[in-house]
Amino acid sequence: MKDAADAILKPEQASYLEALQPPRDALLAKMEARAAERRYPISDPEVATFLSITARLAQPKLVVELGTNIGYGAIVLARAAASAKVVTIEYRADLCEEARGFVAEAGLSDRIEVRQGMALAELEKITQPIDMAYVDCVKEEYLQYLELLVPRMPVGAVLIADNVLWKGLVARAAVPDAERVRTEALRAFNLAMVQHPQLTAMVLPFGDGVGYAVKTA
Repeated sequence: MKDAADAILKPEQASYLEALQPPRDALLAKMEARAAERRYPISDPEVATFLSITARLAQPKLVVELGTNIGYGAIVLARAAASAKVVTIEYRADLCEEARGFVAEAGLSDRIEVRQGMALAELEKITQPIDMAYVDCVKEEYLQYLELLVPRMPVGAVLIADNVLWKGLVARAAVPDAERVRTEALRAFNLAMVQHPQLTAMVLPFGDGVGYAVKTA
């Protein structure tokens, strides 16, 4: 969700790209308004579009999302990957219930499973191959998510991680004390992702920074 001006693009570039976007889907627009009202950190619209494009190309059988919030990403992914099962994990019970309501409104209750629990614990329970993963959860745990996800992913599987530039802080020498642990965790994740021997990966400079990786070995 956009909670500040773009930290990467110049203002005129951001405005131009935003103007290119097609009219918002009614349900997604409703969810974006709800997230803005409650200050929920859902994905930026351009990240949602990227998720949709990637899922349509990959056509995964199983998608795992870490960090459901109100179900925005899960709905985007399930719509794009028309035959996929989407398992999305969220710790907060109230958000799980709200997500299930939106999933039902989207007509996707048969393909989206909203699991309540801690992301690491729930991820460890998944034994079947994960064809696509979307990480938008506890930033301090991103490296641990990577370590658990890669062995569960077949060659050709896709990993996307949101907020990996963290308001630009990962590139700054001076980081506020309140953000130091989170920023250092994301730096470690970014380095591990792009240097991972089983992945071909990069950080894409849009939204709040998007990590993109394909398992190649």
